[in-house]
Amino acid sequence: MSEGRDIIVQSLAETANRHGFRGVRATNYYREWPETVCLLNVQKSAWGPQFYLNAAVWLTRLGAERRPKEYNCHIRWRVNSRMEGEQSKAFTDALDLDHPMPDDHRSSLIKDGVDEYGFGLLARCETEQAALQVADECGPTVMVALKARMQGKAS
Repeated sequence: MSEGRDIIVQSLAETANRHGFRGVRATNYYREWPETVCLLNVQKSAWGPQFYLNAAVWLTRLGAERRPKEYNCHIRWRVNSRMEGEQSKAFTDALDLDHPMPDDHRSSLIKDGVDEYGFGLLARCETEQAALQVADECGPTVMVALKARMQGKAS
């Protein structure tokens, strides 16, 4: 693991613990409830030392899964997609290891961003209804699988 990536992972781990999430292989952070499994995933860019943070919710009624892959989840969003303007740019820069930045500043930007738009939103998704409500509040920046949306409307 590169030194820069260590800063990202350490920042996530500290914030994850406060919200009840547990890390798996330093790239996925999970929290399980009876109706949902929530996760935050670290994704490395194929084009350079940039990283992305993906948040996702698996609805257990639609399948038994303890450790779903982010890309298979029923509700998904990129953490910075919920941010606006300067905050989004600063957060994206913090996850770009080519962007020069003091480690403490990088860590602070990551922690603040995931606290509100990653782990903070995921922590509200204790139930299927709550997860669909979060998705509705977040609007078009959140992908909701049609199967989950149809099931949610039927309930």
